[in-house]
Amino acid sequence: MDINQNKKYLGVKFNCCQVYQRVYINKEKTHYSGRCPKCLVPVKIKIGTGGTDNRFFEVG
Repeated sequence: MDINQNKKYLGVKFNCCQVYQRVYINKEKTHYSGRCPKCLVPVKIKIGTGGTDNRFFEVG
């Protein structure tokens, strides 16, 4: 069983290396965080009021 099976995530395309990766919500539910799987560039997407309903982002 995958430990992230029921965990909320966003889809992120890392333009730095042209790869897609899921980034998962932190345990405090304040942001989503992850890294590019190739070059390890970090990404942090904050959760807050007035934000967006988008589930897919491009970074770097």
